[in-house]
Amino acid sequence: MNRKYRVSILGAVGILLIIAGLTGLYNGPEISQYAFAPAGQDTQKILEQVEKDLDNAFPAVSLHGTRGGVTLDTEKKNQGGVTLYQVDGDWHSVYPQEFTAGRPLSRGDHGQAVIVLDAETAFQLFGDEDPIGQQVKIGDKVFEIVGVAKHARRIGETDPRAAWIPLDVAGAPANEIMTLSAGGKSGAALRTVFESTARNAIGDGQAFHLGKERTRGTILLRAVALIYGIRLLAVWIRWSGKKSGKWIAEISAKSKVSYVRQMIGYFLIRAVGIALVYAVAIGIGAALAGMVVQPMTIFPEWVPEILVDPESIAKRFWDLTTAAAQPRQWRTPEIAEIRYWSGVVRWGTVILLMSRWKKKEKNEDLQSGGEV
Repeated sequence: MNRKYRVSILGAVGILLIIAGLTGLYNGPEISQYAFAPAGQDTQKILEQVEKDLDNAFPAVSLHGTRGGVTLDTEKKNQGGVTLYQVDGDWHSVYPQEFTAGRPLSRGDHGQAVIVLDAETAFQLFGDEDPIGQQVKIGDKVFEIVGVAKHARRIGETDPRAAWIPLDVAGAPANEIMTLSAGGKSGAALRTVFESTARNAIGDGQAFHLGKERTRGTILLRAVALIYGIRLLAVWIRWSGKKSGKWIAEISAKSKVSYVRQMIGYFLIRAVGIALVYAVAIGIGAALAGMVVQPMTIFPEWVPEILVDPESIAKRFWDLTTAAAQPRQWRTPEIAEIRYWSGVVRWGTVILLMSRWKKKEKNEDLQSGGEV
């Protein structure tokens, strides 16, 4: 296999990885999360306080706990490998689901022994029978099935199956992690409000903002796109300068041998062409400026208080490195999935850069007369 073919394969792999990673990254809702350890908190009180303090700043707020490796039993069959979600608030507004039978859990189900199964689990346990109204046991606790939902296992989930029950059901398995969630897009100010509100109501925990994490996962790709965009803009400006100069010279020459009335149509066509050329340059420049400014609005903690002050820059650097070095105690399935796809995007970007480096290396060998 010659080097040219190897380079094209490497570049194609990089592009495919980037496309796959971006598709996985942005195929999900915009959610802010606050994960914390379950420690006997009054979950109803927490949810009410958070909703009051946020004052409808987000479209929906929910609180849920998660327990993996749960087994569901019926009189005839059992199903293991189930992640059990104990949910309250506007769970189905924050995490939308499609139901094949029955209904979703509501606020009125708080503390009640009812359950929603994923479609595969319902089929495994009851076959062609209608599962609505049937009963399943988790340990010694009996639950009535009120709904069946479609469920596609996410990369961040350790179990292939899922089920949902209300929070604070007596006798339910203990949660491994609790998560407060707020749905809807949010700017830096709203994210700060959510995090401070959650911390005041709950205490120690860790905040995640899925939109912010998606941007973090594409920083390398954005940086590469910015570099190539600047290069493209420079090439376009050089070309447009030469082209505009040529058109202006043509207009000047033609104006010396033609009447003004004959020149109107010709002048308008050339003027529109020149305007379009420079409009494209302005558009590229605006897009590049947006690529620089957007991360600063999403990550205000990256921006020094005084941009030109070395001490301020150094302080911001050490603040960021200290925060990055701190251990992360919690990981929600959504965050695990985003980090996976972020890794795919980064590897795709690196492979694409490697293919460009190989191509450049080949061109240098040709110019120097070396063997390719």
